[in-house]
Amino acid sequence: MSHSSKPRSHPCGLCDKSFAQISMLTRHQQLHTSRLVLYKRTHAVEKPHTCRLCSKTFISSAHLALHLRLHSGERKYKCSTCSKMFMQSSQLMRHKTIHTGEKPFKCPDCNKCFGRASHLKTHRRLHTGEKPFKCTQYERAFTQKAGLIIHLRLHTGERPFKCEKCGKAFCTSAHLLNHQALELGEGRYTCATCNKGFRSVSMLKQHEKSHQGSGMLCCSMCSGAFAHSSYLQLKLHLQTESSFSIARCATQSL
Repeated sequence: MSHSSKPRSHPCGLCDKSFAQISMLTRHQQLHTSRLVLYKRTHAVEKPHTCRLCSKTFISSAHLALHLRLHSGERKYKCSTCSKMFMQSSQLMRHKTIHTGEKPFKCPDCNKCFGRASHLKTHRRLHTGEKPFKCTQYERAFTQKAGLIIHLRLHTGERPFKCEKCGKAFCTSAHLLNHQALELGEGRYTCATCNKGFRSVSMLKQHEKSHQGSGMLCCSMCSGAFAHSSYLQLKLHLQTESSFSIARCATQSL
């Protein structure tokens, strides 16, 4: 009788597999044991593996090893198309869809396709109206966490994006980039009235409303008028939180 045809007389008590040798059964059962330990740690929030650099804890040594790459900067997975490096193979796989144009995740409501499942999940909130990220101070909710973070900066006054040239700070990186483009004279679209430059036609058109007075949004608490709804919202937030009177509000502008 050949080795491959030996009867498997050693069954595993935890699954339907059986083995010809007791040593093979023992190795197999160790897989069950390690998986059970990892499962228990996940659900019991046991994290015995600690990062020696920042004290963050993890449920497995593999997760700790991935985390340590953040400290070391190690990027071992390289894109064969553009040579960009990544810390994890999953990050490389997601990146490759940029080159291939592959968009396997399709919206069942409008048939729009996405390269990542997370992007589809966010998109579907446009159809469902779901806004899971809520402000605890105002009755405002957002479809994305990034929207909530930017909104909260209105309350805290945080402006983490700073221009190295002039020191001016901004709430978002997009506002900083636009400012830097103007500093460098890269505003391609110029206002015919005041010669102010903008990076896009839409931004120029929005600005031109301030000269024309058309499409302006009026503040219900003062005489102020604004060309963009976000400016009006900011004004209302500041007005609500401020101790200044409405009379003084009418003399101030953003």
